[in-house]
Amino acid sequence: MLQAYGLRTHIWNNNLRSTLLLIAFPLLLLLMAFGFILVFQGFTSSGGVEAGLSSALATMPAAAPITLGLAGGWFTIAFFAHQIIISASVKSRPLTQSEEPRAYNMLENLCISRGMTMPRLNVIETEQMNAFASGIRDNNYQVTLTRGLMNNLDDAELNAVIAHELSHIRHKDVRMLIVAIIFVGIFAFLGESVVRGIFRTNLGRTDHHRRSGGGNAAALIFFGLAIVAVTYFFAVLIRFTLSRKREYMADAGAVELTKDPDAMIRALEKISGKAVLHNVPEEIREMALHNPRVGLAGAFATHPPIDKRIEAIVKFGGGRRGTQSAPRSRLAEPAEKSALKERHFGKRKRGPWER
Repeated sequence: MLQAYGLRTHIWNNNLRSTLLLIAFPLLLLLMAFGFILVFQGFTSSGGVEAGLSSALATMPAAAPITLGLAGGWFTIAFFAHQIIISASVKSRPLTQSEEPRAYNMLENLCISRGMTMPRLNVIETEQMNAFASGIRDNNYQVTLTRGLMNNLDDAELNAVIAHELSHIRHKDVRMLIVAIIFVGIFAFLGESVVRGIFRTNLGRTDHHRRSGGGNAAALIFFGLAIVAVTYFFAVLIRFTLSRKREYMADAGAVELTKDPDAMIRALEKISGKAVLHNVPEEIREMALHNPRVGLAGAFATHPPIDKRIEAIVKFGGGRRGTQSAPRSRLAEPAEKSALKERHFGKRKRGPWER
């Protein structure tokens, strides 16, 4: 994770690799469009395989602008509406400073320390322990925490988790992941539409083609579907790769921000086995602090195993296993209880740095 040339170089290298991977998405989309055209040729053309391929290639100059235009429209809608969609899908709500002063002040202080625009703080009312950052622009970034996370972590651990999510924002991970999710959504929608269309097609219409062309129609259809499947597979694989590599970087960023690797280790240990976000879209789970999904031989694992993340913090960040959690601070008390104390003991004079 952190080698001799430092965190900044890692961030630059990861961003460069991520940018190159994202450039591949439009190319994969055009390849998928070629697969769709081959399937269409298989159902409508009575010529041979070579004729079908030639016709598909001749169609691509006209199909490419339409394909990229539709994808651009999809992306534009998702670009402006993604936060509304995310909040609705996870049933999160915004938190105010008076309602949750502990987490709010931690987020604010970390942002001030790095000169960042403070993201909105949201909560998911579940006892599961997880968190994620979302957004594309400075004015719409959000950090979402679960109630279980805030209830079960001490101050240093919660501060480390918030720093982890802020690191995703600082490293531009959130923007890149949402862009990747939007593109993969296009692949999923188009792929499912083609499969449904094939099953709804009256196969009796192709009898003439099967009689006249032998296996040519079937070959074109099979070849086209194979291209669609391969492009979708690689698009999903790219998205998972982007997420998995960046979790190590966000852990390192949290250590850099808090100077407390032990707290990050304890937080990861506490959430292990308690991080599953039920009834939440898989795309959102991929953005979370931890996603327990393993996948086929690790190829579709969106996050490294927690043990490996802890090993990296121990090796490169100077962290230690087995340290003890500290008591939670007074900022963890509910707002109602704090108000009662103020009425009984009198209001505490606020410093000029406090709101």
